[in-house]
Amino acid sequence: MELDVRRLRILREVAVRGTITAAAESLGFTPSAISQQLTALERESGTVLLERVGRRVRLTDAGQVLVSHTESVLAALEEARAALEKSRDTVAGVLRVAASGSVARALVIPVAAAITSARPRLHVTVLEHETGDGLRELRLGRLDVVVAHEYSGDHRKPEPAVARVPLFSEDMFIAAPAGRFTAPVDLAGLGGEVWAAEPAASSCGRAARAACRASGFEPDVRYVSSEPAVVLSAVRCAGAVALLPGLGLAQPPQGIDALPVAGAGVQRRVFAAYRRGSANRPGIALILAELKAAAHELFRPHSRGR
Repeated sequence: MELDVRRLRILREVAVRGTITAAAESLGFTPSAISQQLTALERESGTVLLERVGRRVRLTDAGQVLVSHTESVLAALEEARAALEKSRDTVAGVLRVAASGSVARALVIPVAAAITSARPRLHVTVLEHETGDGLRELRLGRLDVVVAHEYSGDHRKPEPAVARVPLFSEDMFIAAPAGRFTAPVDLAGLGGEVWAAEPAASSCGRAARAACRASGFEPDVRYVSSEPAVVLSAVRCAGAVALLPGLGLAQPPQGIDALPVAGAGVQRRVFAAYRRGSANRPGIALILAELKAAAHELFRPHSRGR
């Protein structure tokens, strides 16, 4: 029995995406072509690998066994690629990095620009992804590095194939109309306020709502946006309050105070993630080192205007 690695990759893609259509769209094939490849893989393996459940598909027991081994096969291939890249004299190729919001603006884009300037043969692309989506695309090989975050009380289960490098931790701050409150702000005292927040499905929006509930109230969220600038507009124009990461409030707009939360508050932990098999790729090692150095500089006491 000889298994085609390309077909193993397709099987894993279908397993993660949940439908043949979604896998086909991601891989740039037609659903018919994906189905043909999976049928060929079942012939190669001599067993049924997928079963339909409504409009979705799921792995059979045999399919789960095969996908679990596929991870190690792909990791070994990536290690071979890393060794080959390391043997060359120059750092070159394409590096796909994901980040979002204030982390992309203040950290990732400046680092990517500096690397591109110093290493013109290394093409760095920065894409916007929420943490969950970015880590999934990283695992599937669509991204090389993901700069992501998690909030206190909202930890993700580590994935064996993915390694993390801590970059920095920061407090969440209350954004409020200028002069309304004095620092520090007792979160429990904001139960009667109108709130602005990111969508509940986002990590920041989820963290803000969870912090309010832990303080004994359900926030009255009337302004919802995934754009921090829109959230801050609701604070400035509509008198709302918001709970946002400190990096996004390093220089709050005129008319808005950024105030620390009394007590333990909420923290955001930012980290860079990469596939373990790619650790020795020169481009990835370079950007991880530069991200760590830039994060250290960004959070030195003299470098923050707060």
